[in-house]
Amino acid sequence: MKRILKKYMSLKYRIPSIIILSLLILGSSIIGISYKRYEEINVEKHVKMAQGITMLMAENFDVQKIDYYMENNYSSDEYKDLIEHYKLIMDSYLDVKHIYIYKFYKDKEDGPLNGLVIVDMIETGENSTLYGSSATVGNTYLAGEETAAVYDRMISGQECVFEKNRIGEREVTFLAYIKPIMDSEGNYICSMGVDFSLNELYGKGIQFIIELLVVITVVILAVIICVNILLSVILFRPLEKMTSCIQSFKFDTDKDRFDNLNGFESLNIHLNNEIDELYNALLLSLKDSAYYVSNFNRAKNEIEEISETAYKDALTSVGSKTAYNGVIAKLKEDVDKKRLFCFGFAMIDVNNLKYVNDTYGHELGDEYIKGCCSIVCNAFKRSPVFRIGGDEFVVILKDADYDTRMELVEDMEEAFTAAYSNKEVEPYYRYSASYGLAIFDPLLDKSVEEVLKRADQRMYEYKKEFKRVNGSYR
Repeated sequence: MKRILKKYMSLKYRIPSIIILSLLILGSSIIGISYKRYEEINVEKHVKMAQGITMLMAENFDVQKIDYYMENNYSSDEYKDLIEHYKLIMDSYLDVKHIYIYKFYKDKEDGPLNGLVIVDMIETGENSTLYGSSATVGNTYLAGEETAAVYDRMISGQECVFEKNRIGEREVTFLAYIKPIMDSEGNYICSMGVDFSLNELYGKGIQFIIELLVVITVVILAVIICVNILLSVILFRPLEKMTSCIQSFKFDTDKDRFDNLNGFESLNIHLNNEIDELYNALLLSLKDSAYYVSNFNRAKNEIEEISETAYKDALTSVGSKTAYNGVIAKLKEDVDKKRLFCFGFAMIDVNNLKYVNDTYGHELGDEYIKGCCSIVCNAFKRSPVFRIGGDEFVVILKDADYDTRMELVEDMEEAFTAAYSNKEVEPYYRYSASYGLAIFDPLLDKSVEEVLKRADQRMYEYKKEFKRVNGSYR
């Protein structure tokens, strides 16, 4: 019993327990404060929304026509147009449950507050509905206690924000905003009001708290795990010894690595627990490292040679298909994150390569490819060129070459035309290639592939015309 009590009274358990308790108190405080602040922000947001709605309502409402609306039993065309406008306003704000225009008054100074209904629209769940002129519009109703409490502020021209309850199939609490309408002399005429369902707003708040609780729980668990790991390092001296020894390691030479092994082995840790297992695992790792890391530089050089071979085309020394794929992937990322807008592609396909290979052999065919590649590289000196197939090349145009792309393409075309027109040399020196140029259009292109596809299509159209004019053995 004493052993168990001592175990749980140790710092290994007491400190995490204190931290967990502190985090729970902190988390509860954060949730409470966050919920209260969420409610405040939500109310502020909906009050601002109500202010905007009443401004829109006031734009189309002429207080001088209230008597006219009443005389026509609220059925005039102007009143119907007003209602249609208010329907559009209400349908545009999904959180709004009730918009209205009432004229509040008292028959006696200490009497009850009455409200003459001028406009009364209640959200029914599908569409906003006017509670018709024959039902409520034009009638007078007894205002609730909440509204009566702000009457003095209302007739003095002050905006009013308050909560009110409505009893129906179920009790609903509303956030009410009322804006009084005054005449030019500051006399009260009527009030425009907007109601929001606090039940729904509070429901969103509860959802927010649940999500926040999940996040805080995950954070608390993560902190507990990290703290336990940290405490494990701090409390055990063997770990400090191992850490200090490891921090003194040098890896410049093979002698340094074997000195590291001997120094770590001299710690001679034997505790028959997890620390012992860790020590033995590290010692085994250091032994393996001492014997195999001497090959690191040689392996590194081999990797660099392999990398260079992979990213460089062996025949033409331009970028390889692997290098091209890497650049395209980076290009896609830049486009997706909207970091790059000015770039383009020149797709180049060597003409008559099959004829040269079949007639003069693949060795001269390779020379023919290198000659065509040289013309491309000379034209686009500042742009990366990639060989992505046997006779296919891609140039990625950016910066200065992007700005002067048309001149560079003309230079390349002139060079190919001159070489192909020279009939005094052997066919494998009459270099020829078809090309297609396309640039990225942010309004047209949704991806890099679309630009490549457009360049490829234009290249094949060029090749088709070349074959029509010059014929081809391909």
